[in-house]
Amino acid sequence: MKIAAVIVAGGRGHRLGRSQPKQFAQLGSRPLIDYSIEKFASINLDFIIAVLVEDYQKYYQPHPAITHIARGGKTRLQSVYNGLKACPKETRVVLIHDAARPFFPAGRLKEALDNMGKMDVDGLAPALVSTDTLVEVDNGQIISFPDRHRIYHTQTPQIFIYEKIMSAYEKFRENLNDQPFTDDLSLAHSAGLRCGLIEGSQMNFKITTESDWVLAEQLLKSGGLDFT
Repeated sequence: MKIAAVIVAGGRGHRLGRSQPKQFAQLGSRPLIDYSIEKFASINLDFIIAVLVEDYQKYYQPHPAITHIARGGKTRLQSVYNGLKACPKETRVVLIHDAARPFFPAGRLKEALDNMGKMDVDGLAPALVSTDTLVEVDNGQIISFPDRHRIYHTQTPQIFIYEKIMSAYEKFRENLNDQPFTDDLSLAHSAGLRCGLIEGSQMNFKITTESDWVLAEQLLKSGGLDFT
């Protein structure tokens, strides 16, 4: 069974306020994207597809473990679709991952991959149950308090049977850039795929703001966790 990882790094990351796209900025000793690449390489995936901004050469020397490079799209969904199309035809399972999440637990991911064939699902995503009180608001007015025990925060990498998620993206390809989906699990569910959740990690946060970046640097300096 050939397994591919699609690392989405096609955006500009303007919210971080840096001169180069955040996925290429140095976090500790290497570019942010390389942490994800090296984790995927450590669990011996067959293919690693990096979806990069068109002018990536100005900022980044591709990691040698990358097997294919795809062009980023106008939206995340278009970038993912470009990455899926770049997967070799032998691909049977694909992991879709945001380059801005460098600290996902590789061991837990490998366990999920090993058990994928035993699960009656087309896709899986790591997720954390909400621990905060949730409030639904309409026009500035509180209208409800959803049950937080039924609400989960999804993360990446998200794992799919390749032909299933490719078919789901094909279903929306004519107006992909206008779709409201914020991750691949929501698109897959809307397309009728059977999807499930696996345990996520508090360390698997997405670096979006400067405070996220500072936290990531402090975690690296602490040396208390294995980020390889």
